[in-house]
Amino acid sequence: MKKGILVLIGWLTLGMGNVFKAQAQQGDEPPFGHVVQGDNIGFLDDQLWFGQKEIQKYKDNRFAKKTLFLAVKLNPNLKYFFGNRVYSISKQYQSYIIADSTDAELMALGITKENVNDYRYHVVENDSVEVVPWTKPRLEKKYGAKYPYGFMGKFNRPGKQLLVEVVNIHDYNIRDGVIFDWRVNFKPQVGGIFIGVKKTGERIDITNSKAGKGYVKKFDPKTGMPLDLKFFADSLYGFDVTFMHHETYAYAAYLVKEIGGKKDTTLINDKILDNYITVTPDMFKSPGRYKVIIWSFGKRGGDSQSIKIPFEVLTPPDKKAAITIKQALPYIIATLTGVVLLFGGYYRRNQVKLLRAAQEKQTAGLKLQSIRAQLNPHFMFNALTSIQNLVNKNDIAGANHYLSKFAELTRQVLDTGNEELLSLEQEINILDDYLQMEQLRFGFEFKITVDSTINSANAEIPAMLLQPFAENAVKHGVAILKENGKIDIAITRQEKDLLFCITDNGKWIDKSNDEVVSGYGLKLSEERIALLNQLYKGQPVTLTITKQPVTVVCIRLSNWI
Repeated sequence: MKKGILVLIGWLTLGMGNVFKAQAQQGDEPPFGHVVQGDNIGFLDDQLWFGQKEIQKYKDNRFAKKTLFLAVKLNPNLKYFFGNRVYSISKQYQSYIIADSTDAELMALGITKENVNDYRYHVVENDSVEVVPWTKPRLEKKYGAKYPYGFMGKFNRPGKQLLVEVVNIHDYNIRDGVIFDWRVNFKPQVGGIFIGVKKTGERIDITNSKAGKGYVKKFDPKTGMPLDLKFFADSLYGFDVTFMHHETYAYAAYLVKEIGGKKDTTLINDKILDNYITVTPDMFKSPGRYKVIIWSFGKRGGDSQSIKIPFEVLTPPDKKAAITIKQALPYIIATLTGVVLLFGGYYRRNQVKLLRAAQEKQTAGLKLQSIRAQLNPHFMFNALTSIQNLVNKNDIAGANHYLSKFAELTRQVLDTGNEELLSLEQEINILDDYLQMEQLRFGFEFKITVDSTINSANAEIPAMLLQPFAENAVKHGVAILKENGKIDIAITRQEKDLLFCITDNGKWIDKSNDEVVSGYGLKLSEERIALLNQLYKGQPVTLTITKQPVTVVCIRLSNWI
């Protein structure tokens, strides 16, 4: 056993952890308390750590066998702090909900003065921005420790989420992580409600499809939930409710029934970790009024943080008396003849429309590829011009650094050259590298912020969408201002829209030369946006350029997520 591995202190500590778990399961979760906690087990402050000899007494304890053990200290009065375990390939990371926006302290038992050089940690904000790069932990000796232990720091990010990962640089299997979640909005975000229709075998999203209008006419303007969902008894296979990602906290779902004047409540699932729930037909087999209620686990935030989906199960209409085939035959023949004639005419017209649409889409796609092919050399030309200026100034160090960044950018652009759509994460990386290059030359400040509700790795946008506008902000905006220049790029989500706003404090919009104002890259981008609107007619792309005390360029991708 390695010297200095720190473990629990006997039956008192283990018993205290079991009490924590039992109370949490009963819904009466105690406050965090004056403890340090890891793996859902708490340790008393100032009575925690024994030395190497004492550890031998507890060698059968599962914590004594761990090479690395992360321990957390939160506000002693914080309640409902347990979050879900989040998977990272083969590992599970513990998460903590910190709804009162207080500090979180993280330490690593098993990191000692003998092996501290073998470990690194980093901190990632909102699963998208690395706020602390891979760094060697420092050593501290608090809470009665006999040996120093690894300390990653004290953190606080109200309204955001932090991932702290610790890894042994010589053995990747020795790693652990913790997620701290300071968000306070626990209201479930519904992605869709899908019903399974027995008669047709269809699976219909009643919130986002034309077919859903036969079942729902009214929606809640605030939540988007259906208000008058109706269907006949025994007409559905059931329905699914899908959610947006909720990695650190679980949901609980209930079904409230009102049948014949009597109300009853049934538990659907008390701890939903997946991104969907299924309401089976046996739950609503009798005609009456029903309501699905979904809360964050533990009802964090109360009723205002819940989602309600009301629906009504109707009594099936009486079956009409059957008629004989002989009586129905003339009507059947006449109907089939009319249908065949109508279908033939409709089919021909539809084929012509489809052919025309396919041709238009192919033409638009070819034009898009042409514009993208022009954007890449334009971007390369601007970057090479910047390098040339540094060489002319005899700034060899700057030019070398610029060339290194330019090589990295060139590789990214070439690797994605044939892709029309890129992940938002890739687009941000390219943009960040470019602005770092130009910052070296002109000295301006820049900042890129991404809405915490956006999953940058999964969201896709048209490639090089923001690049020309960032180039214009540098070239025609802040370049002349040098160190006084500022560029802010904000990426936000507004319901199902993505909004990108590039703000600079330059004056390039005021210039009289239209060619300089718009720029070659900007003109190509405007043409590209027009073509994107031809290809994605249900997801329009809009561009607005406004002049306030500063210049703001905004691009909106509608219905994009």
